[in-house]
Amino acid sequence: MSEGGPFFVGEQVRGVEAEKTYNRQWLIGLIVGPLLLGVLAAVWMLTVADRLPAELASHWNAKNEVDGWMSLASTVLMAVGMGALGAFIAPLALLFRAQSLLLARVGVGSGVAFGVGLVALSVAVVAGQLDIVDTSKAELSAPVMAVGVGLAFLGGCVAAWLYKPGEVDREQSPEVVAANQAAATAGSAGSAGALAAAQAARGETLQIKVSMGAWSWVLSLSVGTITALSTYFIFPALALLGVVLAAILWIFCHGTVVIGPDGVKVLAGGFVKVMPLQWKEVRAASVEDIKAMDFGGWGYRMTGGSVGFIMGNGPAVVIKSGFHQTFVISMPHAETAGEAAALINAYVLAGTVKN
Repeated sequence: MSEGGPFFVGEQVRGVEAEKTYNRQWLIGLIVGPLLLGVLAAVWMLTVADRLPAELASHWNAKNEVDGWMSLASTVLMAVGMGALGAFIAPLALLFRAQSLLLARVGVGSGVAFGVGLVALSVAVVAGQLDIVDTSKAELSAPVMAVGVGLAFLGGCVAAWLYKPGEVDREQSPEVVAANQAAATAGSAGSAGALAAAQAARGETLQIKVSMGAWSWVLSLSVGTITALSTYFIFPALALLGVVLAAILWIFCHGTVVIGPDGVKVLAGGFVKVMPLQWKEVRAASVEDIKAMDFGGWGYRMTGGSVGFIMGNGPAVVIKSGFHQTFVISMPHAETAGEAAALINAYVLAGTVKN
């Protein structure tokens, strides 16, 4: 498909750039919408604070008896957290459209319904305790919950119906095509090939920093915060799981690719060794434009016969190994990817590998 080629979606036809803009707008809407809904719910709770008891019932057991309470401040945070959870789930479905357009639409609708329903639940908890003194008799507001469930179902259906994505553009960029051609010349008289061959002959090591950039903070902090908020209301100490999860995510959103005499490896966070490959396992390397969701998302991924250290869409080194395995490593630039692939091919062709 050419850069200006059309996408056919039902009765719709969009160009590549228009398709990118279309999905970007939906992504923003699916993040801002549930978050805004949670914030509005929190603002309403604060406006009725003088009509609420000092501590609100927050949990009911199997006998419908109140067995848990929380402050209004915690309830407000829960409402925002419920909106944030919806803002996290629905965009994931949109990003997974590379796998299935139908499932992406269903996922968007389900995510919207989930977010609206969770915020409605937090509102129903508070609405059921307006102007009461004895919170042991508190109940969810049935009318609010009924309306919330209805709106969640309607919102989910409308979102799934309205969202009509086109196929993900898989056209290789000219820069990546050129980098791949240069990488394939390793061992030849060409400049790129000659340079890589000389580096391999000297046993040089190439280190490349790869990262998700600012998105690493967004991802790790958002997932960590949502985990901490949701587990805090079960047992406060469990909120530390959010901190641990945020740290782990951050580590696997950065890394150093090391290509040297011993093979190829990735150091997640700069110190956790993943994807170690000895030269006897490597067959060849190339440069490709990749879509992160083709591998299930970002970070250290394992899907079928592929293992990847994926930092986003764009150029990546694709290493072919034995047993039909493929190793994919994101690169910051097409030129850097070309240099890395050329050096890998040079080490292979220099006889370090005995096939």
